[in-house]
Amino acid sequence: MDLWLQNDKASKISLVQRALLLSLVTIFVLFVFQPFGTNNDTNPFKYLRLSGYGLVTFCALLLSGSFEIWLSTFKLKKITHIIVVPIIYIVITAIFNHSYFVVAVLGEWHWQNQLMFILYTLAIALFPLGFMFMVNRQAVTSTANSSEHTQENQWVMFKGESRDDELKIIMSELLFIKSADNYCELVLLKDGQVSHKLLRVTLTNLLKQLPENSPIHRCHRSYAVNVEQIKSTNGNAGGLQLSMHSVDSSVPV
Repeated sequence: MDLWLQNDKASKISLVQRALLLSLVTIFVLFVFQPFGTNNDTNPFKYLRLSGYGLVTFCALLLSGSFEIWLSTFKLKKITHIIVVPIIYIVITAIFNHSYFVVAVLGEWHWQNQLMFILYTLAIALFPLGFMFMVNRQAVTSTANSSEHTQENQWVMFKGESRDDELKIIMSELLFIKSADNYCELVLLKDGQVSHKLLRVTLTNLLKQLPENSPIHRCHRSYAVNVEQIKSTNGNAGGLQLSMHSVDSSVPV
């Protein structure tokens, strides 16, 4: 479940699911713990009346989520988003619940009670919002780790001009590629050992076979380099040289 809603179908479905979940949490808290003086309510229809808070909370969350989706189109700064969106949820939910309280119990509007309901809403929302934030953070971390792991172990198949001329390597093991006429020499580093593989193909055609977001970039008419394997740079703009990990040779730019 993503923490922030966007203007797409998946977010709208997530909004309904989230509103239903949090309204059920509200009903659960009111039924089981009966906070804020509700345990003293002797009305025979008390639980039916308490269920009404869950319904208005559901409606309030749908409205708040609609505002969040609308705000997503403005590309707010992250810190602004973190502050504004929870305030919208808490204030709208508090207004809805206080309005229901006025109709079902009190009979008249009091601003002091409205401020009290903001505190009540904040108190009830702290647990589910904190839980959702932790789940979202864990999901983002897991996705990032998975993406990093995939890149480190990503295989790529290079095909030469001959039918059976092909070479399968792990992307992260490729240091650089050096071309000479219609041949390419691939310099690889695996378990601290450097190896050289030869493939009959031009450098241009070889680079076309790389996947998107590849760390391999052409840096010279005859060279392409894995930017993640660069150890240091030497020289100046007129004769820049790249030093690679675990090899003595340098790559010109």
